[in-house]
Amino acid sequence: MTEDELLLYGAWVDAIGTIVSAYAELREISGFNDENDKIVSIGEGLQAVGTAMMGIVTTEDPMNFAGTWVDAAGAATASLAAYRQSVEGGESDANLRLEVLGDTFQAMGSAMSALAEYRAGAPYAGNVLQSLGATLEALGALFEQKSREEQGQMLATVGDYSSNRG
Repeated sequence: MTEDELLLYGAWVDAIGTIVSAYAELREISGFNDENDKIVSIGEGLQAVGTAMMGIVTTEDPMNFAGTWVDAAGAATASLAAYRQSVEGGESDANLRLEVLGDTFQAMGSAMSALAEYRAGAPYAGNVLQSLGATLEALGALFEQKSREEQGQMLATVGDYSSNRG
């Protein structure tokens, strides 16, 4: 597989994962609570795989390279948190902290990539939106941890859709 193909397929897998996660968050707001954590786990897992595929491609800028891998690690961590929530049947403090950690890594990774692309004069708005979305998702999980589930869920949903636009 060529580097261009890795970038293309990785971007598609990442985008599909983002759409799947956003769908699960929308289901949660609509009151359909069954299986949402599993759907989020699948979506975040796809994001991790897609981003890792893009991370395999060599780049001249170490900031962009590192940002891609930090983002992939964050998506994998968020996927693990959602999976654990689906298996354990609820959102424990430990799982919410894991979710916050994963979303924070995703935000940092996208911000690092956006900065690298900005410095290179390349389009960077997509990574800025992904960073903003992941930040909102992390804040949403923090709200949920502080027993403000409704506000947290709204932040997470807006964050997912912001990431989707990126």
